[in-house]
Amino acid sequence: MAKNQTIILVVVILVVLGGLISWSAFQKSKLSSGGEQTTAEEEPQEVLSLSGIVQSVDVENNALMVKPANQEGEVKVILSETTKLIRLEFPFDPKNPPKEGTFAPKQTEIKISDFKQGDNVFIKAKENIAGKSEFDDVDFVHILP
Repeated sequence: MAKNQTIILVVVILVVLGGLISWSAFQKSKLSSGGEQTTAEEEPQEVLSLSGIVQSVDVENNALMVKPANQEGEVKVILSETTKLIRLEFPFDPKNPPKEGTFAPKQTEIKISDFKQGDNVFIKAKENIAGKSEFDDVDFVHILP
């Protein structure tokens, strides 16, 4: 009886080892198959919006120079006739907010001449702007409160 138990134990160990070796070989072949698995850093990033601070306003060329938040350098944002320019304002005094917690900000359409250096802006583009230092396909620009 002890001889049968020893044989069964050896067979079970061999099957487990064979399974581990097969699984390991399969994982290696997946990784070396070339580019099917990508990490988040390797995937191309699509960026359609930008928030930052206006550095300068060029009314004649319909453009803003914006320093993106948490980034170095500046980005030139060229506005078109179809770009919506909107100032967002709180409908109350920010130093004395209402008791209830919900509200909708007041939206006022403005012109490029209404922008000034130091304005906090949120820009929504129609195309990918990742890595660009200049772009012109802008959907809207909001001056934040």
